[in-house]
Amino acid sequence: MAATYHVRSCSLPARLHSNGLNHIQQLLIKLPTDDKSSLSFLSELYDSLSNLFNESPASLLLPHHSFFTHLLDLSLVHLDLCSKLRDITCRIKDSIRDLRSAFRRRRHGGDSTIQCHVKAFTRSRRLIHKDLAKLLLLLKQTEHSSSESTHPLITLLQQVCSQTCISFRTVLLSLSSPVRKPMPSKWALVTKLMIKNDTNTNAQVQTNEFQIMDEELQSLSMAKEIKKERIKSLITTLDNVDVAVEELESSLETLYRRMIQARVSILNTLSMHV
Repeated sequence: MAATYHVRSCSLPARLHSNGLNHIQQLLIKLPTDDKSSLSFLSELYDSLSNLFNESPASLLLPHHSFFTHLLDLSLVHLDLCSKLRDITCRIKDSIRDLRSAFRRRRHGGDSTIQCHVKAFTRSRRLIHKDLAKLLLLLKQTEHSSSESTHPLITLLQQVCSQTCISFRTVLLSLSSPVRKPMPSKWALVTKLMIKNDTNTNAQVQTNEFQIMDEELQSLSMAKEIKKERIKSLITTLDNVDVAVEELESSLETLYRRMIQARVSILNTLSMHV
């Protein structure tokens, strides 16, 4: 009796999914420049990438294995940046809420107490600026001129990497409004120069909630008398910043998950022929 063999077939598509490529290209064209919207679009972009890799034949990716190996390494850097940005937004949110609580408890202390809280908040902002400058430096190290490729997927992925850097830089600069009276240290000068240089090359970064907050707090710290109206105005400003940070933190969390999914999809696709 003849032996019966059961052969398992792998039903992979014969070529790249053109609809998936077109959708990602359209997203790249429509990506906005402001930090909140760009992160949402970027999350959708990485979600579409995951779907594209799940539908793409691994055999078409193997000839470009070295590129995808580099891409996986770069994705780790981007994930690290996103994670550290989330941590920074948490720190900003906590310090804002502490300061806002101090303003609302003003009846238990005088103007000197308020100014002490403002100075503590300003010190916290300067420490955050140091960390933002480090992330800007790390981001610069990931930016490089990629060699041209005729492969549509590689070209698309290079554009996605470039857009990821642009979106992260926009977020970093939006959090990096200048804090006056910098610390007298070499690192403070590096921080100032890093942020200043990036701001000069990104004219799209305009006055935002953080800059308004820092300017109002700077004015308050130099005031001889603190009136109730000024405190109310500052509480409103802090409320606005708190909402903005909350939205930013949520967007970064979503983006982080989407980036992990895209990375896993690439690994799964490449592992099919290993």
